[in-house]
Amino acid sequence: MRRRTFAPLMLLAALVCTACVSLPTEGGVRVTEQNTQATPEAGFPYNPRPPQPGETPAEIVRHFLDAMTANPISTAVARQFLSAPAREGWRPNDAMITYADLTTPLGGSTVEVNLLGAHRLDSRGAWQGKLNEEQSRLDFSMVLEDGEWRINTLPNAMIVTDSWFADRYTQASLFFFDPTGTILVPEPVFVPRGDQLATALVSGLLRGPVAPRSDVSQSFIPRELQVEFSIPVPQDGLAEVALTGDVPNFDNDTLELMTAQIAWTLRQDPSIERFRVTLNGNPITGSGTRSDVDTSIGEPFDPAVRDSWLAPFALLKGRMISLNASGEQPLDGPFGRRSYGLRSMGLDLNAELVAGIADDGRTALLAPAEGDGEPQVVLSRASNLLKPAWDHVGALWLLDAAPSGAVVRVVVGGKVREVQVPGVTGEQVVDFVVSRDGSRLVAIVAGRGSDRVVVSRLARRGSQVRGVNPRVVWSEPGEKLDLRALAWRTPTEVLVARAIAGDLTQVTRRSVDGSAGLSSGDVSSELVRDRVTALVSSPLSGSPAWAVGAQGQAHLVASREDGFVPAPELRALTYVG
Repeated sequence: MRRRTFAPLMLLAALVCTACVSLPTEGGVRVTEQNTQATPEAGFPYNPRPPQPGETPAEIVRHFLDAMTANPISTAVARQFLSAPAREGWRPNDAMITYADLTTPLGGSTVEVNLLGAHRLDSRGAWQGKLNEEQSRLDFSMVLEDGEWRINTLPNAMIVTDSWFADRYTQASLFFFDPTGTILVPEPVFVPRGDQLATALVSGLLRGPVAPRSDVSQSFIPRELQVEFSIPVPQDGLAEVALTGDVPNFDNDTLELMTAQIAWTLRQDPSIERFRVTLNGNPITGSGTRSDVDTSIGEPFDPAVRDSWLAPFALLKGRMISLNASGEQPLDGPFGRRSYGLRSMGLDLNAELVAGIADDGRTALLAPAEGDGEPQVVLSRASNLLKPAWDHVGALWLLDAAPSGAVVRVVVGGKVREVQVPGVTGEQVVDFVVSRDGSRLVAIVAGRGSDRVVVSRLARRGSQVRGVNPRVVWSEPGEKLDLRALAWRTPTEVLVARAIAGDLTQVTRRSVDGSAGLSSGDVSSELVRDRVTALVSSPLSGSPAWAVGAQGQAHLVASREDGFVPAPELRALTYVG
């Protein structure tokens, strides 16, 4: 095992000393006034027809909506349908509204349109969820201008069809830092494909975190900065990022963190290998004697914690082992030497400490993964402890799925603290996970007739942690959802096991923002012929993932490459985290 700079047994003692107890719908909304060169990713060019003499108010609105589907993305024609004051005041970059269908525009001085299956994205392209019936009704007030009808008031948003949006936008992430400034926190957004991708990514990054709370995430890029002009598509892999703004000089630490944010965000554009940042024309990044920076920098801040322990662990005849495609390796720690009757376990990210849950679900034990020492009771007299989780600061997360409602606790700095997590605390919880960056807690919450997936952000101030901004990211009103298990597949996506019928289970990828956007080439869901009770997966790219049945049979899922399948006699299969 790898070793930290401090002894695991000292950390163990500190931890236990006081304890007894369908559409992609997110993205960077960027539209331009003028047409630009079409790219292969954008599809066929489409130049909408401008207003025609004698059109009725309803026709003006209908053709205005059509004009917003210009390709390349542009509002130049759409603005011709507006009155002079409306052209000046309309802010289409404020939001994006997508819809599956709409009713025929009707009216005279006011034209009404009802959107069906509508969703909203904010100015960064972050998904805001489904619009209700009232929000889906759009009213356009009309005015005569030079004898022709024009739109005088309208929503400050781009309003486009689902299919148009899906063809032209892709899901990506903006990267900010956690409150400690030691790990990046990804915020999912949707951004335009093609030539506008890099500009949209940097522009979204400059706006700051999607949830502007410094106790959840923070940016080291000053808010006063703006992109001076569009970032050209590089032919040699070098992107020129020209920023403007009146800001003081950057110290070296701030410059390092700021550069890491830009690098992680820009590396999602496959045409960019390096970048150069200038502020008011002067270079502000450097690498030795070079003024350009490789997009691969910043690996120590990886939200998936790339240097964490890679191999999975399990129990064999009650004893803890490490395993890989080559076989099984016994461990010489307390849980490896003999059986303690554990039903689940979780390891910290360096695989140095193990939290084990007793078979009755009432007690949590803590022990070193290897070496001498005896398990210590970190929590007792619980009701039904679920599989524990760890984050990058070494905090141990425990959730007691008690009949009276879930209780969330965190073990930090030698103390067990109860954490209020809105949307989770007091609910009937089936399973939960915590992101390695410590910014999100995701839970399956059982409801009357149907389950739901809830995401709560985790806010930190010193040693104090609490849940904030809960969101239901998956529910099916009017349809039964029988959800069984959760696991991280990327830092922004989870696998969810859904019981279908009998021994048939569907394993689905869901984004933490509630949208259905997936990385290119991934399968959104697959069927497993087993009654799945657990999912085992890592947010690190390339790690195999398994759906584990009630009898211990592991099934390879959500994996692009062939992976090994653990033996059915293994129990409590897990990665670190």
